[in-house]
Amino acid sequence: QVYLAMASVELERYPHEKDAEEKDDETKNLIASHRDIPGRSIPGTRRQSPQRIGAGTADEEIDVEKQQPAAQPPLQRLYTAWPSRNVFCCWGLLITGGSDEHMCPNICIWSFILIPSLLYFGWVAPKLLGRGIVLLPGATFAVFLITSCLLLATCFTDPGIIPRREVVLATGSEERLKAVLGYDVLGGSADGAELTVPQNIRKKGYRWCSTCRIVRPPRASHCPDCDNCVMRYDHHCPFVNNCVGQRNYHYFFGFITCVLLLAVLVIPALFSYFTSLDYDRTMKGVATLNDGMAYVFYVFIGFGILVMIAAVLSLGLWCYHMYLILTKQTTKEFRRSIDNLDEEPTLLAARGPRLFDPWMLVDPSDLVRPRRR
Repeated sequence: QVYLAMASVELERYPHEKDAEEKDDETKNLIASHRDIPGRSIPGTRRQSPQRIGAGTADEEIDVEKQQPAAQPPLQRLYTAWPSRNVFCCWGLLITGGSDEHMCPNICIWSFILIPSLLYFGWVAPKLLGRGIVLLPGATFAVFLITSCLLLATCFTDPGIIPRREVVLATGSEERLKAVLGYDVLGGSADGAELTVPQNIRKKGYRWCSTCRIVRPPRASHCPDCDNCVMRYDHHCPFVNNCVGQRNYHYFFGFITCVLLLAVLVIPALFSYFTSLDYDRTMKGVATLNDGMAYVFYVFIGFGILVMIAAVLSLGLWCYHMYLILTKQTTKEFRRSIDNLDEEPTLLAARGPRLFDPWMLVDPSDLVRPRRR
């Protein structure tokens, strides 16, 4: 009976084991079929991507980036990052206009001064010194030096530039400008987006510059060639490639005075020297010249005529600016019939200090004008 009971239990258990073995085989076949298909995951399982050794989570990487301070851009001298069109020379000591179109007139004015002067000192002055005449060549040389120095001073002197809003904020010179000029250049506005000129100074001729976004005083104006507002703006002279304003007008007027005096000393002496030569001998010498040298000779004659015309024009320019000085006007005020509200002299008024420091360290990104939204 015991053996019969054990046999019956074994028969009852066998079908269940057989069914479990068949289920295990089906599961293995299903796993194998899913592995053969790329990109398909096994049902009921979770795929884990391989992780780099030493790599942290995204949150940990963000925290590390936040802990590292951002690199600050290197500071530069103001003259190396100047936001307008001016060009600085000699490590910020000299400043001139930045227009390449005015290089040709500037070269012409130097040619009209240097070439006749060199001819005078090369041919006329030795003849006068040989005759014992020293005073006239010495005075001519002194006038030539003064003329050249005044021309250089007009070309490379700050005409009275009022720094624009970005420069004032980047250098922190708002209080200094307020003390020098006697009013708030920024107009009390935080961003300069709107015209902000106090009514009490607006009646005195103070105006808002939409380009520089500052309040400019009477007689100041914005120069489109240099892209700056200039104190007591007269005009932008292409022959000196710079603005003529409050801080270099006396250099400019001294230059046109001395160049007129130099023309009076040099041109008659050259004309007298060349006309005193033997006419027949000179004509025979010209006839023996080849075509190339004859062309140079006629160019030389044409240049002499241009120099005489320039001398006559310089006389007219000197008379014009003498009239402006006597009537207390600038060139812009005369051409546009603008009244001189403060009755300030044109020539004898105070020159004033430079309104910006070209050697101050600034962040170049602070000099970029923000775009309007």
